[in-house]
Amino acid sequence: MSPLFSCAGCGVQIERSVRLYREQKGRLLCSTCKDKQENSPGAATAPGGGGSPRPPLAPSS
Repeated sequence: MSPLFSCAGCGVQIERSVRLYREQKGRLLCSTCKDKQENSPGAATAPGGGGSPRPPLAPSS
C-alpha cells in the first residue's frame, strides 16, 4: 500500500508512491486540483503562486 501525502493545493490526503513524491519534490496534487490547474487560463503558474501571469512582452521594433 502506498503512503498518504497531503495535496499541495487543498490539503486533502492522497495516496501516491514515494517515487512520485520525490520526483515532484513534495508538490503533489490531487486529481481535482490537477484538473483545475490544467483548465485554468494561467495553467503555467503553480497553484498558490501568489500573483497573476506575466503580461505579454511589448513587440520589438
